[in-house]
Amino acid sequence: MLGTIVIMEHPEREMSSDDGHAAAEAARKITSADFSFQFSAAREHQKVEKKVFNILCEISKENKKKDSKLGILVVFGVFDTAKDYVVSGMRQIGINPIQKYIDISNTSFKDEISNLFRDGADGAIIINRNGQIIGTKVYLIVDNPSLEVPEGCGTRHISAASFSERDDVIAVFTLSEETSVVRTWKNGSFTDQFNPEDE
Repeated sequence: MLGTIVIMEHPEREMSSDDGHAAAEAARKITSADFSFQFSAAREHQKVEKKVFNILCEISKENKKKDSKLGILVVFGVFDTAKDYVVSGMRQIGINPIQKYIDISNTSFKDEISNLFRDGADGAIIINRNGQIIGTKVYLIVDNPSLEVPEGCGTRHISAASFSERDDVIAVFTLSEETSVVRTWKNGSFTDQFNPEDE
């Protein structure tokens, strides 16, 4: 006896453009890796930049209120990729006071960070891209001392302008001892400024 095969025909719903997009998006997610968090973390340096600038602005306001003078130089960059973590163009003045992990973005280090910034010691404060303070009292070797800086700026600002041209430096910050003006330096010139006189 011959069997009978019955073929049931189902009318197919026509796929809309929205359905097509949804299917394509679902397929893309299945065959893709999501690195959004990692790239978001990579942009943390922008928050660190803002934090450093704000700290210097607060000290600037205090200087104006108390009629005191304090000059500060901060170098912020990518220093954890240097071979053996030895960064060229810098020389430690004496022993590095930083002997433990200090994160500028972590509020639990607030008092220590405040003391470091207000110490008034010679040299620069060095901060890695992740916000870790890795050194203070660091002398910077200037490659281009002939860069133009605003009138009234001294050697601290010339060092900042010159050092900001380096590939491993994200930004350099200065607080002027004479005027209490805070500046951010990038690629040889200042890109942001705070003057307590404008408050």
